[in-house]
Amino acid sequence: MKLHDKLPSTAWTPLLGLFAAAALVGCAAGPDYREPAAPQARAYVRGEVVDTQAPPPARWWAAYGSERLNGLVERALQRNPGMAAAEANLRQAQENVNAQRGLFYPSVQLGYNVSRQNSGAVLSSSLNSGQSLYNLHTAQLNVGFVPDVFGGNRRQLESLQASEDSQRYQNDALRTTIASNVAAAVMQELSLLEQLRILDETLGLAREQLQHTRAQQQAGYSSGLDLAQQEAAYAQVEALLPPLNKQLEQTRDLLAVLCGDLPSDWALTTGNTAATGISSLQLPQPLPQVLPSQLVRFRPDVQAAAAQLHAAYAGIGVSASALLPQFSIGANLSYSATALSTLFSPAQQSWNLVAGLTQPLFDGGTLRARKRAAEAAAEAAQAQYQSTVLTAFQNVADTLYALEHDRRALEAAERNVAASERLARLTEQQFRLGYAGRPAWLAAQQAWLQARVALVGARATYLGDTVALYQALGGGWQLGAEAQAEPPSTPR
Repeated sequence: MKLHDKLPSTAWTPLLGLFAAAALVGCAAGPDYREPAAPQARAYVRGEVVDTQAPPPARWWAAYGSERLNGLVERALQRNPGMAAAEANLRQAQENVNAQRGLFYPSVQLGYNVSRQNSGAVLSSSLNSGQSLYNLHTAQLNVGFVPDVFGGNRRQLESLQASEDSQRYQNDALRTTIASNVAAAVMQELSLLEQLRILDETLGLAREQLQHTRAQQQAGYSSGLDLAQQEAAYAQVEALLPPLNKQLEQTRDLLAVLCGDLPSDWALTTGNTAATGISSLQLPQPLPQVLPSQLVRFRPDVQAAAAQLHAAYAGIGVSASALLPQFSIGANLSYSATALSTLFSPAQQSWNLVAGLTQPLFDGGTLRARKRAAEAAAEAAQAQYQSTVLTAFQNVADTLYALEHDRRALEAAERNVAASERLARLTEQQFRLGYAGRPAWLAAQQAWLQARVALVGARATYLGDTVALYQALGGGWQLGAEAQAEPPSTPR
């Protein structure tokens, strides 16, 4: 038996009127959100116009041609605890949206109670039988509905949807950050390994030079000052090894934690470390480019800030709707009987309908203060969005300047290595022919090795700049974000 079969048709007239009013009111309180316009810039750096666009691919780290780097980045993206927390936060935001969406529907509750009561001999019994001691069975069906006449619930849903979008973009930004950190750490590890190998060669030559000087000093062909200079040179090279080894171990600890492993288990999970150095990594060609007017679309942190601004605007509507009348509709169907067998007989039935309207008249200024607070929060979100956009452009500009100057430094280091190698080769030829002494040959060899160390550092710095550029341009994750995100402008 349905509830409407038990109620007279005239009882539904005021309820249908409220439903009609709710259907006719299509607007929502508060301002509608409009996406901020993209900056109309044509350049990132002074005096240079960007007119082509080649955004970074989703797996941009593959451009370095290292299977080990690819594997470590994928491992970090799958196992990093920060990513697990971010995914859980996203699921929480999605369920908050689902919970708010449920308020668009009526609530239905079914209840059953049984009690034993004694009204006493002095008070008259509430039963027709006059019995003062009795059992009472009660079954109730309650239906309640709050029409969203002025859009308060829609604005709240809109705010939660924007918060969900913001969390999704924050997850994308975190993926880019983790991938960038792993790539930078791998490059640091390879650079340190190559520097240590070159320094081992340099230390061997310095040891050989020191032994030669000692022999010369014992034979009377060199002074104590010469020996002291060689001892100091050897000690200087030897002193470079401990800091590099310390930095290497700490870099491996960082890689372990980024990949969700304990530092002590790093060797077990990664196997043998790469035998090659930083020279084994390819220089990405060509480097990615994004039009300045499109940067805000490719940066997940900017998109997250825009979603937070959207949520703040929707919050104004939520607070504004609280100042307007609130409608409510309710219905109750109840059966009460002293015996369970007769509980649902027509004689035991009772029902009621409730239609309510509440208009705040005085609250000490609380609701208006909340609306002003929501407006201030929207202003803060607007300023934060602008700050995020400016920071994004600064990141790209800083990286482009770094790439330009570090490229020149890398080219200078390459020329220095070539010149030092040529000098070392010629000096060795002179030494073998007897036209140059052993100290000159050893000095030329040491200069060549030191130039190689400088080249390793310059190459690592330039490769690090390319990683920073991929990150500054969004890291390719904006493609996944746009594919997964639904349009946030209208409530879903």
